Amino acid sequence: MTRQEIYDLYVLQSKNVRKLKKVEANLVRTINSYLRKNDKFQVELNTKLYALVYCTLSEAQFIQIVNTPDGFMDTEIEKIKAEKTRNGVVKAWELLFDMAFDKVNSNWKTNTDLLNRRNELQNIIDNYIKTPSELRNKIAHGQWDFALNRENTAENAPKTLELNNLTVIQITIWSEVHQFLGLIVRDLIQSPKSGFHRNYWINLVKLQQFITESSNWTINKRVATLRPVKQKNTCA
Repeated sequence: MTRQEIYDLYVLQSKNVRKLKKVEANLVRTINSYLRKNDKFQVELNTKLYALVYCTLSEAQFIQIVNTPDGFMDTEIEKIKAEKTRNGVVKAWELLFDMAFDKVNSNWKTNTDLLNRRNELQNIIDNYIKTPSELRNKIAHGQWDFALNRENTAENAPKTLELNNLTVIQITIWSEVHQFLGLIVRDLIQSPKSGFHRNYWINLVKLQQFITESSNWTINKRVATLRPVKQKNTCA
């Protein structure tokens, strides 16, 4: 791919991301509306649709980030795309970060500070990309209420529990963390020798603050902040 082709793809994918963010916002409003009405079926239905949309948005942003102008070379982009095709989006994220850290320091694996930073990001990948991706796959393959094991021979009880406990709060947190992740990646690949060291800490502190703050968010608190829908007076 030429630099122009990479840029053109970035522009197209940016438009996709913006549209998906609108879809996301609309779904959250819909879920809030059904929470006010205490319509549990519609809340569950739209929450699982939101999980699918979030994973779609995550993959769209992944492609957008990979094709960030003045970021990866065309050969690097091809390696990341091949990894995604071969081993899935989670492994592709891991390769993306490894290659991005190479831009900061080709010997980052022997640098304690950089290795710690990479491990921090790995934890984020595991918690906010891997877990949602696994749940998305269960839902997309028809495992709406009960998750099955990889061989489809028995129930995967832990994943069933995760499916049943899925809420708009959890997915919203995933999505917000994903935005911070994107900012950190861009710092890595666009300003590896200067901006990364400065902006990394700014974005990481904001991310850590958000994770701490959002750890107290619950669906019950969300419902409490939503005004109940007033019932129409049907009396003559």
